[in-house]
Amino acid sequence: MNRRVFLSLGAVLSTASAFFGFFGHRGADRWQLLQSMQNHLFPGHDNFPSSEDVRSVRYLKMVSRDRSFDQKDLQFIFEGVDELVRRGWRDRLSRRRKEEIMQQFAATTFGSNWIATVLNYTFEALLGDPIYGGNMHQRGWKALRHHPGIPRPKVPFGRLS
Repeated sequence: MNRRVFLSLGAVLSTASAFFGFFGHRGADRWQLLQSMQNHLFPGHDNFPSSEDVRSVRYLKMVSRDRSFDQKDLQFIFEGVDELVRRGWRDRLSRRRKEEIMQQFAATTFGSNWIATVLNYTFEALLGDPIYGGNMHQRGWKALRHHPGIPRPKVPFGRLS
């Protein structure tokens, strides 16, 4: 191997390592980051559940597996997760620093659309029937003193049992 090839290979490997190290939060870690971001946007309090309490990420995972789900939404959500990470979002940041990053992100068209989309799915998890993976122990319904309609679904997504 000549020197030029060796140096080129080194540069490619270095770039690839940086790329995959930076974007190494894909997959399972992306879901964890999304949960952290949702918790920041929808933290809950003593009398109201957080996004984590109603299992908003579990809900999104479940509905995104259905054939009727628009996969572009999930792609858009993960692009926002990636963008927030590029802007410095980490789980261990202070609440104040997370808020600064989120406010700067929200000031962009992409960011405000992303927040609206994420909150939409968070509200679905909060208000939907627990059979769809969210609203764990009916916490959202209980906090709002909501009584679900009858009959409730017995299987998700209208599938026949």
